[in-house]
Amino acid sequence: MIKRIREIFSVIYPAFGLLVLPVWNSASRLRIISNIFFVIAFLAFSLWGFSWISHRPVFTLTHVTVESMSSGSLKHINLPTIRARAAEKLKGNFFDIRLDQAREALETMPWVRRASVRRVWPNGLVVAIEEHVPLGVWAGQETPHLMNTYGEVFTANMAEAEDGELLLKFSGPPGSNKEVYKKLQMINTWFKPLKTDVTALELSSRYAWKVKLSNGLTIELGRELDERDSKQIELAVDRLLKTWPQVQEKWANRVDSIDLRYANGYAIHLGKKL
Repeated sequence: MIKRIREIFSVIYPAFGLLVLPVWNSASRLRIISNIFFVIAFLAFSLWGFSWISHRPVFTLTHVTVESMSSGSLKHINLPTIRARAAEKLKGNFFDIRLDQAREALETMPWVRRASVRRVWPNGLVVAIEEHVPLGVWAGQETPHLMNTYGEVFTANMAEAEDGELLLKFSGPPGSNKEVYKKLQMINTWFKPLKTDVTALELSSRYAWKVKLSNGLTIELGRELDERDSKQIELAVDRLLKTWPQVQEKWANRVDSIDLRYANGYAIHLGKKL
């Protein structure tokens, strides 16, 4: 037991001696400490120098360029609009501006779908914008909104939408805009043989589809709750397309609405037009 204690003490004693040995009596320890102080002083001086240089007036942001993410030009967003809406987030200098915060501020602006901000040496910024391209008016909420070509609903001034009379009309339960947009693509494909396109598409609260075409026809497609309903609608549309030449031959352009909600046929409504 005593021998074991002596072995432990023989290891601890030299280490303890190094700790209590005066620093100035050890050249190696002095070199280590001096190197540490040198590194600390160098880092502190470097940080101070960088801070001093980065706050020179030459790096103050003075140039902001706005460009489109696509090859086209911007129709609703320009530099005065950006300065009016997001000026605070675009202030500062080349080094301390927060690009993420600036991008987030820009993406809250009307007509901005996506934005990016990058630095240009030594005092400039380039703001790239992807604008919403309005496809139609979405009436599925208390106040009408616009729907873009990705099926996304966004808020903007209706009067600013070019060719407002050409905007499609959409409606549906809250949150169904993506589903309505997907159905739009499908229906346009269905009726391509008739050389007509969708001008209005409605999804009711009971999940029943109603479509209006550019040739004036209004078509009740029926409810679509599952895959079986989807197949039934496709079969009904196929039946209509196959028999449409006969309908046209008999009633010409007098048909103004069609109801496809029948298992083995469809109903037509004749308007007063000749």
